[in-house]
Amino acid sequence: MTRTGPIVVAVPVILAGVAIGHAVGGAPPGGPAVVAVEGPGTLTATGFVVAPNRVVTVAHAVGGRVTVRGDDGIARRAAVLRRDRALDLALLRVPGVRPAAPAPGATRVVVRRDGARMAVPAAIGRRVDARVRTAAGGVIGRRPALELRAGVEPGDSGAPVVADGRIAGVVFAVSRRRAGVTYAVDAAALSRLLGP
Repeated sequence: MTRTGPIVVAVPVILAGVAIGHAVGGAPPGGPAVVAVEGPGTLTATGFVVAPNRVVTVAHAVGGRVTVRGDDGIARRAAVLRRDRALDLALLRVPGVRPAAPAPGATRVVVRRDGARMAVPAAIGRRVDARVRTAAGGVIGRRPALELRAGVEPGDSGAPVVADGRIAGVVFAVSRRRAGVTYAVDAAALSRLLGP
């Protein structure tokens, strides 16, 4: 499978001199509802349901024909409603999908792999101002991001980061320089995508 995505170089933002610490491990995968987002060719990402018939995922995974599969395994055609290339986020219209509230528990990335939903333990390390480059080396720009310790894999881009029973971010890349480091768009930026 061919998967593409951004390469990230993070520039720390000072947060009162203290990193953000969160518990790690073992929570059941309870909400939100996550889906597999299948883009052109073999490109696959993860997305999550934010409202009835609405899914958030990464913009780099959508273009052309997009299909979404949830817990029921049914392939649903998706339409891109909004795309924010600077944040690498997209809002999709997907008939028949319903949201589920995030369950409380340890910090985790909720992913869909091989048709199953699972929770990947995560720890939010710090907020950063991420300088993002495409895999081809072109600079996209900067975005507010969370730096995580999490074992994400190709195809997990678009997965929600859940902390304290809330969406904390949306995974968009892994570090190619630092093993186990993942980046997520800070959930505060979602309001820009979801807008009025």
